[in-house]
Parts: sequence; C-alpha cells; structure tokens
Amino acid sequence: MISVRPYRDGDLADVVAVWRQALPLDAVTEDDFVRRVLLDENLEPDGLLVVETQDDRVAGFALCLVLRHAIENIGLLEHRGFITALGVAPEFRGNGFGNALLGAAEKFFRERNRTEIAIAPYAPGYFVPGVDKTAYANGLNWLQRHGFNEFSEAIAMDAMIGTFSFDNDLLVKERKLASEGLTIRPLSRDEIVSFMAFMGRTMPGDWIEDARRLLRSIATGTAPRDSIFVAMDGDEIVGYCKFECEHFGPFGVADSHQERGIGSVLLARTLLQMRLEGHHAAFVLWTGERAAKGVYGRLGFKVSRRFAILKKSLA
Repeated sequence: MISVRPYRDGDLADVVAVWRQALPLDAVTEDDFVRRVLLDENLEPDGLLVVETQDDRVAGFALCLVLRHAIENIGLLEHRGFITALGVAPEFRGNGFGNALLGAAEKFFRERNRTEIAIAPYAPGYFVPGVDKTAYANGLNWLQRHGFNEFSEAIAMDAMIGTFSFDNDLLVKERKLASEGLTIRPLSRDEIVSFMAFMGRTMPGDWIEDARRLLRSIATGTAPRDSIFVAMDGDEIVGYCKFECEHFGPFGVADSHQERGIGSVLLARTLLQMRLEGHHAAFVLWTGERAAKGVYGRLGFKVSRRFAILKKSLA
C-alpha cells in the first residue's frame, strides 16, 4: 500500500538520503535541506510531501511551494505553484510512488486555487532551473506523459579558472571603457542604497531579492566583502555581477549601456576575484543560447547541462 503524507520531524535523514539517490547530480546535505527547504519562508507543512511503502520506508518526496511573500516587481504569482524538487528512489520506481506523489502535489495546488504548476523556476531559490534533459531523461519523459510541457530551456556552463587572467582583448576593452569614464570595481558599503535603487530600476525582481540576501551575508561576515562588482559610469552604477563560492551571477548591465563590452569586462573582473579567493572553477546554472555562445563562450565556459523548464495547466 502506498501512502503520501506531509514531512514530519524525524524524516530529515531519510528524505535527504532519497534525494541523493533520486537526484544524484543535485544532491543536498542535511544542512542544505534545513536552510533551503525547512527554513524557506514560503514552505507550508502540507507542501513537503513524503511517499512511503507499506512498511513505512521513505520512497520519494516532492517539494511544492506557492509564494506567500511577494517578490519585488513580481508579486505573488497567484496563478502559479512550483515543484522545486521531486524524486523517487530508483528501487521504488515503476510501482506507482511517483504517480501518488504527483497526484498529491496537484491536490495541494488546486486547494490553493493555482491554475498552473511550474518545474522548477522558483524565484526565491531554485535548486536547478528545471529537469536535466540528459541525466534525468526518464523522469522528463514521465513528467511529459503526465501533462507537463517544456516552455523554455536553461543552459548550465562551467569553466576552470585556476589560471584565469585578462587576455589582451579584455585589457584593451577595459582601457577603452576607462577612457570613457567607466570603471569596474567591488561595491562599497557606502553605495548600498544607490546599488539597490539601480537594481530596482533595471533588474528583475528575483535578482533584487538575490542581491539583498547576499548583502546580508556580506554584512554578517559569511560572504566575502568583494562578492559584488559594479560598473560605474562616473558616480552612477550601470551594471553588476556577483558570486557565491564557485557560482557566479546573475549579472547585468543597464539597457542604456549595452553593446559597449561592459558585460565581458565585468564578468572577467568577477572571475579574477573568484580565483583570488581560491576558487578553481566557476559555473552558472541558468543562461540562454545567445549568452552561451557570446560572453561565456569567449571566456572559456563550456555547456555542461541543459534543463527543460516545464509547466502544466490545472485549469
């Protein structure tokens, strides 16, 4: 007999173990699970689903979320629910556990008047942006058979940066920008108000939330002070790039300053700082084909994964 129930105290080790088996490329630690799942401000007790065998073994899980706290410039997305992680341990696949989980997830979203489920572009903090088309091809096919359709693709890219340095083309670009009054440097604490105003004017709402979270980490000493670089046109912030450990981005340049080579130099300065912090690799989890062939490709990044971003209508 298959049963689906909400997560409860005592499940931590079992759910994390199943997560590692079901999603081996995206495994989490128990600390990650506590910080990013159990302490997520949008988590509802009934939204973290656990499916069990007849002898009470955890066979799988699904993390279902709706926005309960508005995102700046985005709001609550009241039509949409998110499944940010879903998996069944390999030994239990093909026996109805996934179907039971998905049915319980849809019931959770219908009870909250959601008309669409998305996998997995959860703005406050996705684990991965969608379903890996190669590593989880069987899971992707299963979701498509259950009514999910790919509406976008996210590309992950990686590069080794242990010997990264500015090549001549980048130096020429940087000097040209400097001659035009544009400099790139770490964000100062004295510029936080201006920086957040820039973000609010020019960047997507989830990027604003992400930057605010990193600034809190910098303020408490849990992230390096030079984790955010800015492009300055005189005294005006016109672009930024951030990193956390080996993950960089998002980064962006104001529309008014596009097509000047600012993005390439901004990213290169960030990568150099990452190397100086002791990191030997850098990765971005979500970009598009144009950027993959453009700025990232020119700096030595290679495509490592492709994700299908999925949605299903509940109307």
